[in-house]
Amino acid sequence: MHPHDLTRELLTDYVLGELSTVDRERVEAHLRQCADCATEARELGLAFQGIGLAEAPVTPPPHLRARVLAAIAREGQPRRSPGTSASPATTWSPGPWWLAAAAALILIVLGTLLTRSNQRGAQLAEDLERAREDLAELSRNRDTVAAQADLVVSVLTAPDLQRIDLAGLDASRNATARAYWSATKGLVIVADRLPTPPPGRIYQVWLIGSQSTGPVSAGLMDPGASGRGMLIVPPPGGVAGSGVTVAVTDEPPGGLPSPTGSKHLLGSV
Repeated sequence: MHPHDLTRELLTDYVLGELSTVDRERVEAHLRQCADCATEARELGLAFQGIGLAEAPVTPPPHLRARVLAAIAREGQPRRSPGTSASPATTWSPGPWWLAAAAALILIVLGTLLTRSNQRGAQLAEDLERAREDLAELSRNRDTVAAQADLVVSVLTAPDLQRIDLAGLDASRNATARAYWSATKGLVIVADRLPTPPPGRIYQVWLIGSQSTGPVSAGLMDPGASGRGMLIVPPPGGVAGSGVTVAVTDEPPGGLPSPTGSKHLLGSV
C-alpha cells in the first residue's frame, strides 16, 4: 500500500492518540510533507472536538438490560403444544418479542459506545484547548524574547553606550553586576551571585543622572534561585547629565517611587 494511503487509514487513531510510538512518528513525518493529510488531520481534530462538545446521549436505565436478557431467555425456550411432551428435536422461531428484545439490547450497546465516544471526544477537546493555550503562551513568550533581544542589540550598539561595573554591598558583597546604559536606547543590567532578597522584598533598579533631581526607577529584577538577575528596559524619563549612577535596593513587592531599602549593588560612570 502507498504510504499516503496507509497514513490516511491511521489518521483517526492518530488524532485520538491511540497509535504506537512508531506509527505516530511515521504519521507525523508524513504530515510534515503532505499538506492534504495535514489538513485532513486538523479537520478530524475539529470534528472530534465537536463530538466532545455535543449534548451527551441518553443512557438506558440499568434495569433494562436485565429485563432484556430475561426476555431473551424466556423466548429461547422450545415451544410445545398443550398436552405434548418436550422433545429434543423441537425447534423454535424468533418471534416479535425476541426481535424487540434484541433491538433493545442493540440500543444498549450503541448507547454505551456512544457514551464512550463522547467521553473520548470531550477529553480530546480538553487536550486541544490546552494545546491552544500553550501555543498562545509560547507565542507571547516568543514575541517578548524577540523584543528584548532587539532592545539589547540597540543598547549595545548605541553610539552613547556607557559600561558601568557595579560592586556588591553588605549582604550582597559577593555579588557582581555590570550595566550597559544608553540615554537614547535604554538599560541592560546583568547580575550574578545576587542573594535572595529579604522576605517580603524585591530588588529594584535605580538610575541617578549627574544632573537629575533624584533617583529614577528603571524596574524590578528577580534573581531567582540561581542568583542571576537581568533587566532590559528602554530609557526611563528623568535621567539627565552625561554621568549616571546605577543602584539596586530591596523594596516592597511592586516597588516604590523612590528608594527606601538597603543598597545591594552600586556603580557610577
